[in-house]
Amino acid sequence: MRKIWTPCAYCATGSLRRAADLLHLHHSSVSRRLEQIGKTLGVELTEPAGLMRAGLALTTWRLLDD
Repeated sequence: MRKIWTPCAYCATGSLRRAADLLHLHHSSVSRRLEQIGKTLGVELTEPAGLMRAGLALTTWRLLDD
């Protein structure tokens, strides 16, 4: 569950460095996490289309979780 915060922070900020600041991590750690998550999901999270897909998925997850 902890790793869900990485794409959440990245989608909210649109920036590796700003997401890293929010998560109190180094930007390379955020990049590595996003790469691992992207490989698992088959989506390039650092590309605009992948970022949009991740944002939609996270929004849907939040709505269904309520």
